[in-house]
Amino acid sequence: MSIQSVTGAAAFAGASYQNGIRLAVDEANRKGVLGSARIKLIERDNASDKGQAINLANQAIDRERVVLSLGPSATSDSVGAAPVFNDKRTPMMSMASSDAIIAPGPWVFKFQQSATDISPRMAKYVLEKTPVRKVAMVYDRGNEALIEYKNYFRDPFKAGGGTVVAEEAVVTSDTNFLPLVTKLKAMDLDAVYLATYSEQSANIILQLRQAGLPEKVRFIGTIALVTPRFLNIVGKAAEGTLAVSEFVNGMDRPLNKAFEAAYKARYNAEPDGWAATGYSSVQVALAALRNAGANPDRQKVRDALMTVRDVPVVVGSGSWNHSDRRPRYGSVVLVVKDGKFVQADR
Repeated sequence: MSIQSVTGAAAFAGASYQNGIRLAVDEANRKGVLGSARIKLIERDNASDKGQAINLANQAIDRERVVLSLGPSATSDSVGAAPVFNDKRTPMMSMASSDAIIAPGPWVFKFQQSATDISPRMAKYVLEKTPVRKVAMVYDRGNEALIEYKNYFRDPFKAGGGTVVAEEAVVTSDTNFLPLVTKLKAMDLDAVYLATYSEQSANIILQLRQAGLPEKVRFIGTIALVTPRFLNIVGKAAEGTLAVSEFVNGMDRPLNKAFEAAYKARYNAEPDGWAATGYSSVQVALAALRNAGANPDRQKVRDALMTVRDVPVVVGSGSWNHSDRRPRYGSVVLVVKDGKFVQADR
């Protein structure tokens, strides 16, 4: 089963996750990756709601009898669903990044790397490759993963000589940022770091620029920033924005080229990092299902997930690994240039 936020606040990621998962499963069935066995993909939308994620987790286990669930999309939803899967001894692989997801126990996995593996790279890039030394940070106080992204950028940035002028909290539902904008505009800044969802980040940037924030002040963001929706909303105001990601189109690897071509042919659009993550998560699931042998059950799949290594994927370095359910596979720093995210750290 795939439980994703196809609608709601996290739909910018969940809908693309679902597209990537669907594409990978259809390819696997068509190519006979599991021999004569076929994968039955059950798709569910938890609408970015923690309660619905918990209900769907129970349905996946008790009614659908799944041997593996991919998702939910967001940290809060995954943290809610994880104890259900663990208590009922059914493997779950979340699409979100926080290590809090795997805390309930050994039946819970996550595909994405933690902020500890990604944010320090951005801090290093900013200190070594840009003149940015004074940063104000804006973060979603209700999202554990975004708080982690903020903290793990802040600490190495300060250790390397940077200054954090302010840390300002918002909530996901906020849309009017006049008090925040007024406060930030009055500060002596080199950049604003945004640990918020993509549409909210876009809204903050537009309001800051409209209020007269100097062009020299740059924007820096997390993986949540890297979406087509962000670029469409912000337009020219996005130029020069930095963000860390695990995927960029155009990587010169056979699997990436095949994935990008197949995605464009099916959805008439370029894949984003969320679609690439969904597609790659299925590659890990397939590796586990193969290793689980004929007639895999939940225990066999869980044991196989613990041992899979060096799985070819289209994100990061191209090879997915994990240590005690904490993935490692690399990331890239991106910059918005001419209206597109392109690789900055070459």
